[in-house]
Amino acid sequence: MSRTGFPAAAKVALADAQLRRNVGKATTSIRAKRATVVQELPDWQALRDAGAAIKARAMATLPEQLERLEAAVTAAGGTVHWARDGAEANAIVSRIARGHGAREVIKVKSLATDEIGLNDALARDGVAAIETDLAELILQLAGDHPSHILVPAIHRNRAEIRALFERTIARGEILTTAPTALADAARRHLREKFMTVPVAVSGANFAVAETGTIVLDGSAPCGRRALTLVPDHYVCVVRADQVVVDVPDAIAALRRMDATRRPITLVSGPSATSDIELERVEGVHGPRMLDVVVVRPRAREPDRSPDA
Repeated sequence: MSRTGFPAAAKVALADAQLRRNVGKATTSIRAKRATVVQELPDWQALRDAGAAIKARAMATLPEQLERLEAAVTAAGGTVHWARDGAEANAIVSRIARGHGAREVIKVKSLATDEIGLNDALARDGVAAIETDLAELILQLAGDHPSHILVPAIHRNRAEIRALFERTIARGEILTTAPTALADAARRHLREKFMTVPVAVSGANFAVAETGTIVLDGSAPCGRRALTLVPDHYVCVVRADQVVVDVPDAIAALRRMDATRRPITLVSGPSATSDIELERVEGVHGPRMLDVVVVRPRAREPDRSPDA
């Protein structure tokens, strides 16, 4: 936003004919797709009501659920960190990354980390957050800001993105405006990062108190779920209000979000498997280390003093 305030910035944006066309075309498409999904679910409102009830159930006993979450994550081999605000959460993630000697982290699209300004905080500590969502990558390369909570690059069209890529990640190449061509250029740029950067950071849809399970589905709150399985160390930032009581509640909430159409990843502790002799081996199919950072504004972490 311009330093002169929102009205002045809005006036400039409204005068940009190309920007208005970009946003108009994108929002029309998004609204049509949403209407189609709603029509396919005759119990749409009932699902919304059920989601509200699930959240209310967890919030009514939140201190207990947070204690259960910590116990379950710890039992599965992970570590839980408590943050009273975004600044503390950022400091925890930065400390974990720097503890690995990492100068970069794989950043999975996440509303939770955007809300606390994680990228800027990491940059101040000398750690670069590499955006892996296509829209977020576009904004990062352009030094731009999100213009929509779910579709952050809605204000940019394919011709602008092609020109941006040809100036940055695809120098010397001649790209087309085909979505597949643009996606391929981004994929080539990111592939090496996926395999060499040791730490990945994401948000989540939910954290299940009963089992310590992190639920990811590839939607806006948690981005490209598969990327959490590549680096050696996975850090998940979860808001306290994303904790649900048990797995049935998590699945019901996913159905309310129409997320059951998307591939779902359930992370219960560090990756582990066993061979025919039942010897446990960690890190074969995913990260060997899991840290869950729970952000609970204006609240203390559970009291573990002898007098509690």
